[in-house]
Amino acid sequence: MTPQGEPATVILASSTDLASSTLAAALVEGEGFASTGVNFLGETVYQKGSFLLARFEGMIVTPPNLDEYFNPQAYIFLSRHSAESGIASLTAHTTGNFSDEAEIGGVGRELGRADPSLLKNYLIALWGHREEVSSYEITMEATHHGPTSLQKPVLFVELGSSEEFWGDKKAAGVVAKSLMESLSHRRIWERVALGFGGTHYSEKFTRLLLEEDLAIPYVAPKYALGHVDERMVGQMLQRSTSPVRYAVLDWKGLGPYKEKIVGLVKQFGLEEIRV
Repeated sequence: MTPQGEPATVILASSTDLASSTLAAALVEGEGFASTGVNFLGETVYQKGSFLLARFEGMIVTPPNLDEYFNPQAYIFLSRHSAESGIASLTAHTTGNFSDEAEIGGVGRELGRADPSLLKNYLIALWGHREEVSSYEITMEATHHGPTSLQKPVLFVELGSSEEFWGDKKAAGVVAKSLMESLSHRRIWERVALGFGGTHYSEKFTRLLLEEDLAIPYVAPKYALGHVDERMVGQMLQRSTSPVRYAVLDWKGLGPYKEKIVGLVKQFGLEEIRV
C-alpha cells in the first residue's frame, strides 16, 4: 500500500465519529488522498505519497491493535474535541494516563509514545492559517486519554468542541491543509522539554511551541501532578522519540506539588525553565 522503502505516516479516522469523518473527508476531497483499492477492517484505505488514511468503526480512543497492520513512523488520529464550554476549538495533544484510571482509553499509568516535532510542526502550520479559522481557538492540550500501547508515536488532531462544529467542512479543510503541510515539510526540533503544571489548555505551553525553539512531547497539568513520580517521568523521557534535556515549569501552576516536581527535575538531570 505504500511506496517501497518509504515508511508511512498512518492517519486514522473513526467512521462513526462526525468530526473524525469530516476531517477524513477533507483529506480526500481537498488534499489529494485517493483510494488504494485495499480495505482495512472493511473500510477503504486512501493514500497520498507515503501517507495513508485508514478508517475503522468505533471510538477513536480505543482503536484496534494497529501495530498488527501497520509499521509507520507515526500514527495521527483525527478526532472530535468535546468540552463543556462548547467553544470553537482546534486542538492537538499526545496521549497518556498519569493516574490509574483510564476512563477514555489506554492503560492506567501509561503514556503513549510521542514525537515532539509532530505536535509542534502541526500547531505552527495551523497557526499560520489562523485567519481562515478566526472564530476558533488554537491550542495544545495536556497529555490525556488513549491509546497508550502502540509502538509508534501518537498525535491527536481535533475539531470541536461541540456538535455544532464537528461537521464544519471549512475548519476541517484548514486542519487537513495544515496537517499535510506539517508532515510534508517536516522539521526536527532539537530542544525538547517536558511540561509540568498549569491548566488543561495551557496558553503558556502553546505560546512556547508557537514562538520559541522548544518542542514539548508531554504536558502533565496541575490536576495530574499528584500522580507524577519517578516512574511517570521516566516514561516521559523514554517514550519521547527525541532526547529530552529540559523541563518547563508553569511556576504558578504547580500548586502544592512544586517541591516534588522540582526534585524530580533535578533527579533526572533536566535543565529547569520557569514560565
